[in-house]
Amino acid sequence: MATNMTASRPRTILFHSESSDPRWPDAIGRALPDFEVRRTLDGIPPEDVVAAIVWKHPPGMLEPLSNLRLIQVLGAGVDHVLADTRLPKGVPIARLVDPGLTARMTEYVLLHTLALHRRLDMSARAQKDRRWDFIPPAPPERCCVGILGLGQLGLSCASALSGVGFKVIGWSRSRKEGLRFETYAGPGGLSAFRRQCDVLVLLLPLTAQTCGLVDARFLEDVQDGATLINVARGALVEDADLIAALDGGRLRHAVLDVFRQEPLPADHPFWIHPRITVTPHNSSATNPDTALDRITENIRLAMAGLRPLDLVDPGAGY
Repeated sequence: MATNMTASRPRTILFHSESSDPRWPDAIGRALPDFEVRRTLDGIPPEDVVAAIVWKHPPGMLEPLSNLRLIQVLGAGVDHVLADTRLPKGVPIARLVDPGLTARMTEYVLLHTLALHRRLDMSARAQKDRRWDFIPPAPPERCCVGILGLGQLGLSCASALSGVGFKVIGWSRSRKEGLRFETYAGPGGLSAFRRQCDVLVLLLPLTAQTCGLVDARFLEDVQDGATLINVARGALVEDADLIAALDGGRLRHAVLDVFRQEPLPADHPFWIHPRITVTPHNSSATNPDTALDRITENIRLAMAGLRPLDLVDPGAGY
């Protein structure tokens, strides 16, 4: 990673996102007036680019940027960045910690957990058949919500769910200490964890170890009538195995906001399955109003030769 830029050279920030708030480039430019913000590399020397803010960039796009000091991801997930085998060597990668994104994700998980707990999926099916099925309400303390992934998003969801009375347990790759709820860790703790859950919430990063985690073997080990919420990555779940578990009654319902292919193809069976709720990856999103301060702080730190916040460990995959 070269750092021999002269003071006279312009400093450029590359912004690339397939789908995001159109206010981003102007907002970054106003917050960092000493930098030029560009959406493409057309017409600019690659060596002028000192920072890249990206979401689902084309593989190899960043390779020629010899003076790049920071790759800032425009979201919490970084699997799409790490999948680029032609990233510049030695450049720090930072994921985005956005309080607005965290709040919206927490709302979504709380909303759908409450809906599953109150069995609104069953009421909807009864309404379709014009059946007056009285479903007695149960207190949330009788419902165990298991959160797979105890990063910032998982912990925020756990706090909100505990706050309305749900029993919360969590699982993560490595042991988490000092939390106010029961936790499990590693492959050895996964079976005991999932057997307890009425609602399973997927908030894991997508890595080589988590890809396809929720498969037939995983689902055979959950209790009958459990439910699933996936707000992480579609590839965590084996689609055919999920449908089989729903059809066989092992799972009662699944709420899916993320998919292996997005947009979800019109002929995908998820669309018409009576026990699946599909939402178009809108559980949360980054917002300049809440995320800009963190991004600009990271760029300033990188330009000063200091350690940016929320760095990614490429070896771990998150």
